[in-house]
Amino acid sequence: MTTSGVTLERRGARRPERVRAGLLAAACAVGVLLLWYALVYTRTGQFMEDAALTGSLIGERFIDTHARALLSTVSMPAAVALVLLILVLGLWRGSRRRAVWAVVTVVAINTSTQLLKHHVLARPDYGLSTRWDGANTLPSGHTAVAASAAVALVLVVGPSLRGVAAWGGALLTAAMGYSTLVCQWHRPADVISAVLLATAWGALAVACGIWQDGSDDAWAVGPTARGPGVVSLGVLGALAGTVGLLLEAATWWAVVTGSEVPGRADTFIAYAAGSVGTVAVSCSCLALLAGLAPVRPR
Repeated sequence: MTTSGVTLERRGARRPERVRAGLLAAACAVGVLLLWYALVYTRTGQFMEDAALTGSLIGERFIDTHARALLSTVSMPAAVALVLLILVLGLWRGSRRRAVWAVVTVVAINTSTQLLKHHVLARPDYGLSTRWDGANTLPSGHTAVAASAAVALVLVVGPSLRGVAAWGGALLTAAMGYSTLVCQWHRPADVISAVLLATAWGALAVACGIWQDGSDDAWAVGPTARGPGVVSLGVLGALAGTVGLLLEAATWWAVVTGSEVPGRADTFIAYAAGSVGTVAVSCSCLALLAGLAPVRPR
């Protein structure tokens, strides 16, 4: 095929890829708002989240040390180092466009997380908050940093490594999110909303053309970018999501039908629902983001 033919082929593929990316970004953004309303703004939701926070105390002594060690690595210097690393990686791969877009995405994720948490989203006082000021904690800042690293990695690597990057990013994000749960730093909705917010910004970068930079490296030939690695990650996310929804439904039922404080079994189920939900959203979101990669037919 001639160079002009390849160029026309790529231009023709831009629109559907960007439309799908825009839809994913919108869906994730709506998901953040729905989570906030259902689990933070309503009394029932706060009861469910409080049950999960109480359940996280069960068995925490076995993994608390490791979780705190992971959380201690996330700081402002670490975030700055992350941005610089992404910039260098993008430039090393020969695409200033993707490097700049990835850095902008990381900054946007972490900035919007703090703005939403401290200035936009409110937490009504139902007497359930463990904080002295009862402040809103959604989305989780620590999870947002990890998720922004995962998203940026998927955005800057080539198609042959995109599946590996998605898996690595999902594991990092899930581990960080779970650590905030087991250490009682955050509730499940805080963690899940941070992952959704990061994915929304990543998908927006794709919609704006981060991968349509005229480089062969931005394109996968055949099914490479949506190969077994990405598909298996998505399947894992779907399976975990099914289990998490069932556990969350059980938690909701225990809260709405119970007249007393949930028992030990109920709080553990709520905690398990949040933990499995963290894995589900991390895997699903990174798989969906990686699956947005433009594919050129063989």
